[in-house]
Amino acid sequence: MNSLYTIIALIVFGALSALLVYLQKRNASFTVRVFSALGMGIVFGSALQALFGADSNVTKEVIKWTGIIGSGFTKSLQFIIVPLILVSITSAITKIQTGAKAFKTSGKIIAILLITTAISGFIGFLAVQVFGLDASELVQSISGEEPNQSLKPTDIPTSILNIIPSNIFSALTANSALPIVFISAIIGFAILAIKKENPSLGQKFLGVVEGANTLVMTITDFVIEFTPYGVLALISRVTAVNKPEAIINLLMFVVASFTALITVFVIHLVMLGLSGVNIVKYLKKASPALIFAFTSRSSAATLPLTIKVQTDRLGVSKGHANLAGAFGTTIGQNGCAGVHPAMVVTLVASAMGWKVWDPSFIVLLLVYVTVSSIGIAGVGGGATNASILVLSMFGLPIDLVAILASVEFLIDMGRTALNVHDAILAGVLSSKLDKEFNDDIFNDRITIEEPEVKQAGGSVSA
Repeated sequence: MNSLYTIIALIVFGALSALLVYLQKRNASFTVRVFSALGMGIVFGSALQALFGADSNVTKEVIKWTGIIGSGFTKSLQFIIVPLILVSITSAITKIQTGAKAFKTSGKIIAILLITTAISGFIGFLAVQVFGLDASELVQSISGEEPNQSLKPTDIPTSILNIIPSNIFSALTANSALPIVFISAIIGFAILAIKKENPSLGQKFLGVVEGANTLVMTITDFVIEFTPYGVLALISRVTAVNKPEAIINLLMFVVASFTALITVFVIHLVMLGLSGVNIVKYLKKASPALIFAFTSRSSAATLPLTIKVQTDRLGVSKGHANLAGAFGTTIGQNGCAGVHPAMVVTLVASAMGWKVWDPSFIVLLLVYVTVSSIGIAGVGGGATNASILVLSMFGLPIDLVAILASVEFLIDMGRTALNVHDAILAGVLSSKLDKEFNDDIFNDRITIEEPEVKQAGGSVSA
């Protein structure tokens, strides 16, 4: 009889998966499909628990078979780690401008983006603690790993030494993130050196990097498109074997995330205030880009407006605005690559029994979050990719990333607005540091045509 119930349950699950396929063919948005998968998974998993119990053979068998999709999705996320790190960070480094002045300006902008990312990571860490978030049941139910108090992150000197691989090929095949970051940086700076000495040859290398980057980003898009099916399977498992509190924790994660994002935004404003900027006037002038970023959920789509707002409304020089806008889409995004991965890693580490208040963990968390923000956040699903990378740096299970993807669309608007604001912040501060900030434009003593806001067609988080 149990076998019959199992078959019926699997047929129902298959019907739910077919409904997701139907929604995709009907061109339903990615957000709608993920949200539908979340709802269906909660209902299906709750029904399994209510009808058969969390420990019944029926529930275990159904979870085992649906786990092919859920675990397959998480394995796909792991699969893209190495190529994603390698090409995205290499691509980001090769975009650094050459020439003494451009190099110095690029350095200042990148420094501001990375410093604010580290601050964002710390705020994300604190948000988990302040809200008392607990993902123990979620992590254990989907990863199967139990807490182990004896486990702890590698000490800082060892972590630094582990960055340098003894064998480039073993580093690439071991799925170890830190050596790949090092290899990517070496390749990126080597291409910059070649471009300086031999522009023609350097341009060929840049073409190869951009081609590889496009290929890997396309593969990444394929994996991300599978998210609704992975969410359906994983949420079904979570609700079938856990108490309702596990789902409530997901909603609390959303609340904590917005609190952290708002806190970082306030810190940005404090930094601007300390630099002599009138905050009220600044908010009024920067609002077109921030509102567009919030509604479009795309830093890349907001880029033209991000630059135009800086030059035409805030008084940032064109050079600084262009560099800050371009770097801001690929480096240091405070929402997707700062707050979010820090919160996810803290949750998973705590669930695995790690002492997250240990100074060595906090320092490594901020270092890893900052490093991973170089290049990773500029692609679709940037928050997911950044979280996967930092988790892999710590050697922690990445399964929770797939579950949190089901509520990401609720947070994504705030994250994207913060990402764009960080780019604007970098443009304003670097322009002021180089004494190229035009106070006449900022104070409306020079009138420039208002930037036009157009509606975006897509809604890919970046």
